[in-house]
Amino acid sequence: MKRTLLALLILAIASPVLAQEEPAHGAGASGETMPGHPPVAAGHGGGGGRTPFDAPPVANATPSAAVPPGTIRVIVSDVDGRPIEGATVLLGTMQQGGDRDRVSALTAADGTHRWGDLPTGTSQAYRVNVPFEGATYSSTPFQLPTDRGYDVRVVRLPVTHDDRTLLQLIGQTFVEVRDERLHVIQQAQLANMSQTPQTYVFPEGGLRVRLPEGFTAFQTQPVMTDQRVEQIADFGMRIQGSLPPGRVTLTWAYDLPITGRDMAVEFPVPFRTYIYRVITDAPPGMELEAENLPEVQSFEDSGRPLFGTEVQRRPGDAPFESFTLRFTNIPGPGPLRWIAVAVAVLIALGGAYGAARGGSPDRVAKESRERRKQELLEEAAQLERDLERGEIGPQYRQSRHDAIVRELAVLLHQEQSPRAS
Repeated sequence: MKRTLLALLILAIASPVLAQEEPAHGAGASGETMPGHPPVAAGHGGGGGRTPFDAPPVANATPSAAVPPGTIRVIVSDVDGRPIEGATVLLGTMQQGGDRDRVSALTAADGTHRWGDLPTGTSQAYRVNVPFEGATYSSTPFQLPTDRGYDVRVVRLPVTHDDRTLLQLIGQTFVEVRDERLHVIQQAQLANMSQTPQTYVFPEGGLRVRLPEGFTAFQTQPVMTDQRVEQIADFGMRIQGSLPPGRVTLTWAYDLPITGRDMAVEFPVPFRTYIYRVITDAPPGMELEAENLPEVQSFEDSGRPLFGTEVQRRPGDAPFESFTLRFTNIPGPGPLRWIAVAVAVLIALGGAYGAARGGSPDRVAKESRERRKQELLEEAAQLERDLERGEIGPQYRQSRHDAIVRELAVLLHQEQSPRAS
């Protein structure tokens, strides 16, 4: 595993779309397909040479001078371009103020439906959806210009529930070691590898994925496509929706309480996988072992110590259904917790003193926070002046600067608390 792969992973975690090395046609180095999934698509609508990675969009919205202003024309066809009569089409409207509306209609014999006399301009956006047997084909949101209408063309593909068409091109897990918890970020770049153009539909009720026991603070990054990642309390999560030919990257995150100096955490891998990567923080003294993955290596990225490992699957490999990370000598809580306690006590004492003098405790606490923030900001500015004059060294400046940032973070958190006034 090279350092460039480490940088790619960190970059990919911050990006909604991965742009990394890919297996040609979902194959390994030998040209064979991954074990268990059917042959990949060779074309789309009769065209040859297509791979699943450059699949054309199944819904395309473009302005058209052939369509009158204030009008949206929807054209629904099958994969061979034949119009589909009686297809359900939904028009969603999103107002600038947040209000939403949706109307439905059926296509005529020529596969079209028109909505006219619609508001133009930037005060609202539109989106066309075509549901079909558990799949939903959606255009990107658009606004109607004042001088022309919009054409929305949707290719309604047949659907499949065969999960052998689904391949995880790149799976990734990143673990940050924070005070009293592990913050886990996971990504799955999924591809629909069906032999003929079909849309994969996740199982009814969603694909259920068990997360490590005790997970909290679940969150996910929404996507504009037809996939939804939702939490299942006390279990994990589910993935719902559908995936037409092509690929999508799903991202979710959660926290795991640190239960001791040593921890073993098992992570499921719910998809057939080509590449899987793991990166974790590597604080001083901590060690990491990875079960079902190659030996962990140590790296640095911009001065940040990290552990990393990566596996690339080959035809004939045993199923890769989970991996376990064993953390040893996890560091205890940092100073932030004690700073938070000290700041809270000082502000509480200030509020009690103010109340004794006839002031409102909430108001006095708020004023105390504002005064302390101003003091910290002034001290930070003074540090820079002292450093410039040579009165302090860079190490002292950095140490004190970090302490100021931590205390400011605590104060800002307290301001956002429901109890703060």
